[in-house]
This record gives sequence, C-alpha cells and structure tokens, in this order.
Amino acid sequence: MRILMLSVGETAPGERVHELAAELARACHDVDLIAPEQPSPDADLSRFRIARVAEYPPFVPARDRLAWAIQFSAGMLERATRLATASTFDVIHAHGWETAWAAAATKSVFEIPMVSTLRDCEHGRAAGELDETGRLVAQAEWWLTYESRQTIVPDDGVRAQIETVFELPSAKQVVIGDGPGAVARTLETYERVLADEAEMRRRGEDRPPLRVILGRSPIARA
Repeated sequence: MRILMLSVGETAPGERVHELAAELARACHDVDLIAPEQPSPDADLSRFRIARVAEYPPFVPARDRLAWAIQFSAGMLERATRLATASTFDVIHAHGWETAWAAAATKSVFEIPMVSTLRDCEHGRAAGELDETGRLVAQAEWWLTYESRQTIVPDDGVRAQIETVFELPSAKQVVIGDGPGAVARTLETYERVLADEAEMRRRGEDRPPLRVILGRSPIARA
C-alpha cells in the first residue's frame, strides 16, 4: 500500500505520527509524510520518506493558529501535488484540522480516498466556550471529518464528543488508541476505506451523500 500522510503536529502529536509512519514502513508499506521544517527525527527507512515544507511568505506567527494553518496549507498542497503527480497513492491520511485544506484538495484533484485523525476537538479543548477563531477551527474539523471516509479518534470520549458536536455517525469513526495493535488497526481502516471506495465506484457514485442539519449548531452559531 502507498500512503500519503500530512501532519503539522508539534512535540508529542507529531512524534506519534512519525512513529506510525515508521511502523507502517517496517510492515512493507510505502509512506510519504509531509511535515513542517522543524526539529524532528529523520526517516531512516527505505519505504519512509519525509517531505519537509517551508512556510510561504508572508510569515504568520504560529500563535495566530487559523491564519498560520491556512498559510502553511499552500506549501503542503504544493508538495502533495508534486508527490501525487509522480506517484499513485492508495490513501491519504490527514492528521489534525490544520491539514484539512491541503488534504481535501489533494483528495479531490487526484481522487484518492482519505482517512483523518483527530486526537481531540476544539469544542472539547474550549469546554464548549468557542470564540470566533474557535468556531472557525471547529468548522475546519467538521469539514475534515466530512471529507474523510473514516476518522480515527483515540478514545470513546472523543468519539462521543465528535458524534454529538459534528453529528458525525459513529460508523464513520474508529477508535484506535496508542500502543500495541494501533498499526494493525490503522491498516484495517485503510483496507476498509479502499473497499468502500471500490464499491462506490462500482455503483457509479462520486462521494457519500451530504447530510444537511436543520437547527442550531454550536459550531456555526455566531
């Protein structure tokens, strides 16, 4: 299997993505990880490659997290486009809401099924008190889950929260914690997504049906 990963994680989240990519490579899968130019381990496996992406000017301070993510997505999308033009990927795995723009665009242009990982959500981080930036971040999280065939979450608490806040069906989520078995369960998720993609293509469908929610939403409410 050939996997394209996108991550802007820092410290612990970024390390977990790196470890997952390395373990997938050790299991004889090809992994290309797009990540920022920041101190982190280099890949030393033949099947694992890291594409370092520099920030485009004008440079946005990381504390302005929404603007920074949108700005950085330009570099991620350029690199993803170059990689997907040169190679055929089976699946995209986007880690975190910050990757939503580049991952969704790459998915649509190259018609590659997408899996995402959310370790938590903005609604939970803010204890339900979202400011204007928080509401926009939450919308990006919702969009990432909508564009994904499956969303991986670390535990049942996050799963329940996302199901409530995003109205995301539990069938579109899979709980995979850290530790033994995580790589195998991630591969099972990829395989299930590829099977779903093949079945949809057989039926002549382009994408899952859009679910429209009528009513008040804590994400969209101003």
